Amino acid sequence: MTPTAHSKELSMMENSSPLAGIRVVELTSYVAAPSCSRILADWGAEVIKVEPPSGDIWRYFGTTMFTPANEEENPFWDIMNSNKRGIALDLKLTEGQEILHKLLKRADVFLTNARPDVLKKMNLDYESLKEKYPGLIYALVTGFGENGPDAHKPGFDIVAYWARSGFLVDLVKPDEYPLYSPAGFGDLSVGSALFGGICASLFNRQKTGSGEKISISLYGTAIWFSAILITAAQERYGNKFPKARMEGNPMAIPYRCKDGEWIIIAILEYERHWSALCKAVEREELIFDRRFKTRADMLAHRGELIPILEEAFASKESDEWIDLLEEAEIVVERIRHFREVPKDEQAWANNFVYETRFANGEKAILPNTPLKLAECRLSPCKRGPLLGEHTKEVLEELGYSLEQIEQMKKNKIVVSR
Repeated sequence: MTPTAHSKELSMMENSSPLAGIRVVELTSYVAAPSCSRILADWGAEVIKVEPPSGDIWRYFGTTMFTPANEEENPFWDIMNSNKRGIALDLKLTEGQEILHKLLKRADVFLTNARPDVLKKMNLDYESLKEKYPGLIYALVTGFGENGPDAHKPGFDIVAYWARSGFLVDLVKPDEYPLYSPAGFGDLSVGSALFGGICASLFNRQKTGSGEKISISLYGTAIWFSAILITAAQERYGNKFPKARMEGNPMAIPYRCKDGEWIIIAILEYERHWSALCKAVEREELIFDRRFKTRADMLAHRGELIPILEEAFASKESDEWIDLLEEAEIVVERIRHFREVPKDEQAWANNFVYETRFANGEKAILPNTPLKLAECRLSPCKRGPLLGEHTKEVLEELGYSLEQIEQMKKNKIVVSR
């Protein structure tokens, strides 16, 4: 296929995407907000990422997790910034701010995770922008919310999502070292939820003609995602956390198998599946054991049942148990390692992952954004922008001449290639 034909095909695909024609300007860093605009870009929105001349610090973060972080190979950067264009501006300078406002004038969405006090100082807060751009959807990500005593505090997901919500200490055994917080998990939760809010706001704008402000926080999202645990842990209900193993639900905890691998069962309808489980583990005498007759009985005697099941599951290898339990129509899964996911046939069959080739010729498997469509086609994954890669292109679209662009480069207002 010739480059021209490829460009035409790509253009047709983008035009058929759900968000084709939507323009997004993002003033973001790290993961939470950029992950949201990554999904918007996948769905066809034109996303322009505005960075300082030094670049978003996330460009250089990969080495912390033992991955390259350079222009030849930067997988962490690509995960959050694929399918975007990038422009580098010095917003401390009046000329840089003027360029940003020209972008905002034609934008549908402004996305930022800059701290509210910084935004207000730069006149980029919602109140300052809503009169100038009445149709603009203003999307803000914060650590702890916009109100209250901690509204001013910065917050990464380790702190605002994991530490503040209870996740780090209540999901381990009592007196154990706090959970090792999964990198980016809270950020990506926030970005995914915000994507839906932005789409709803765009839909509402079609009806009202007016813009909207939508805000989301790491802490608020953590509370929502742990809603069941937080509700159950209240003094009124008395569900105690953290839990020792013998305090867990025997129908939903991991069991170690003969081969050293762990499996986990998930039986939500106890009375329906109890006899099938007993037959599968070859302990049919337990079916009529009064200690385990009802769900309430089973939970009251969990400390007796768990060792029985531990002994049973230790008698066979994990693959054997998966076959036996699935045949008994019991939901089960072997507990996997992160390293196994890129090789998982199920992930490939559903396009949950994809292979990318970097500029240095090396390949890697990267996760895909999770939403799938039946009729519309999403944009193919292209690497994230290099620092200032599209500055010249975007400035020309805004009406700047080549001479003006060159002068702005010399005056260090922009970074351009």
